Amino acid sequence: MRRFAPLLLCLPILAGCAGESGWVNPASPKDRSGADLSACRHEADDDLGPSAYVEPGDERNSDPMKMVDRTRNAKRFEALVAACMGEKGYRRTKP
Repeated sequence: MRRFAPLLLCLPILAGCAGESGWVNPASPKDRSGADLSACRHEADDDLGPSAYVEPGDERNSDPMKMVDRTRNAKRFEALVAACMGEKGYRRTKP
């Protein structure tokens, strides 16, 4: 059973990823939201630039300033994605 514990912990995360994108636009086909969200995320990545890059293996760094930077970058990323989706006529369906 212990071998399956990590898998069981990942299931809710995977289920959340498999759900809807969390954005709806009544003027756009439902299957279009995923592509628009992907485009907005790519645009947000470009806007944030290299300052948001996390070295592989560094995501578990205990340096408080790096943790603050990651939190700020995550909030900025979400704000940029939300602004982009809003410009495309979408509104958020779930938090």
